[in-house]
Amino acid sequence: MNIASLPTRPFQIIVLAIFAFLALIGIFLFAGFSGFGSNAAKIGTVEIWGVLPSGAVEAELTLLRTNRKEFAGVSYVQKTEATFDSELAEAIASGAGPDLVLISQEQLLGQRNKLSVIPFSVIPQRTYLDTYVPITELFLTDKGTYGMPFAVDPLVLYYNRTMLASAGVATPPTTWEAVTGLAARLTQRSGAEVSQSGIALGTYGNIMNARAIISLILFQSGSSIATLSENRIQSTLAQNTSGALGGVSPSESALNFYTQFSDPAKTVYSWNNALPEARQAFISGDLALYVGFASEAPFLKASNPNLDFDMTHVPQPATSQSRMTYGKVYALSVPKASANPNGAIAVARVLSSKEEGGQVARVLSMAPAQRALLAPSATDPYQAIYYPDALIAKGWLSPSPTNTDTIFAAMIGDITSGRSTVREALNRAGQALDSALQ
Repeated sequence: MNIASLPTRPFQIIVLAIFAFLALIGIFLFAGFSGFGSNAAKIGTVEIWGVLPSGAVEAELTLLRTNRKEFAGVSYVQKTEATFDSELAEAIASGAGPDLVLISQEQLLGQRNKLSVIPFSVIPQRTYLDTYVPITELFLTDKGTYGMPFAVDPLVLYYNRTMLASAGVATPPTTWEAVTGLAARLTQRSGAEVSQSGIALGTYGNIMNARAIISLILFQSGSSIATLSENRIQSTLAQNTSGALGGVSPSESALNFYTQFSDPAKTVYSWNNALPEARQAFISGDLALYVGFASEAPFLKASNPNLDFDMTHVPQPATSQSRMTYGKVYALSVPKASANPNGAIAVARVLSSKEEGGQVARVLSMAPAQRALLAPSATDPYQAIYYPDALIAKGWLSPSPTNTDTIFAAMIGDITSGRSTVREALNRAGQALDSALQ
């Protein structure tokens, strides 16, 4: 029987028309949402804002745009950390905000209400945990993540090889106890005046990384600084400082240790507010030990090519059973106001992928956030230090860097000036931090 010769009923025509219509809708939907990261997907225009140097990010984007034409509309704009929050708020209010922001966990809490959660349907929780280093979990929620992890910048110890050798020190200190033992040998002072410093600790305003260093020492002492409880973040700075039994809390112990280096009455005295900024003092050859981020290595080299320095892990407490450092983890986050959220997520997935994720990190002297990429290069001696440190880096969800600096600076200033005891300063700082966290 010839099927073409059969008469077509109106009911059949209607059914066929409905199926044809649904098929067309399916084609359009598939074309528009064929999957993030698909080579055939149209990415569109995606503008990224961040505080990382534009040279390294743009170099990678240039390669991406050249090799994959669908990324032709992706661009990066470098912003300064001091004005990032206000610029982003103004841009979003005027409808001209970016499609992606490249931020660290130090900026996350201040920006969280402006960001979309990337759901676990895009990247399953198990995949996320298996793929990225532990510090990236600061971006996780119970529904997804606030960002696709990109790079980790661990805190390390830089040391002046010439100064250590001149003092008869064969190897850099590995414990804080060793640092206190070396401070007097490496410091040249006359009374309260310091002409050459062993290490820059004890003050706040002239130590660029004071916020990170204090966070590290607090962590190492056993303080969590802040914790998530009942869906709100609360300060733990002043926890256990009541002193009912005359004990010393972890936070008190940490601040006692840190501030002693600026006390002229102590044998470890090596730093004061009259000295230059710590990094500049190291570059000038007047500071033996400098606690800084791994990403600072290229700047130190370029600033003084004659400076004979090296990098090692940050000191640990001698009694510690496990090593840790402080780190900044950077992730690509999608603002709620993004005009192209699908394209933004596609770009974030590619830039945080195994194929692309490590390139920018290496140029910036940071560690890739992906576990699988943490194999140090045999030609870069520094990577052998900070790549493993990415696995033990810790951080916390803090208020904006500006707010945290204000609180920490007041706390350190109150202690070193004698205006407050360590316990009193901690209680005030704890209250201020609790307020800022809300």
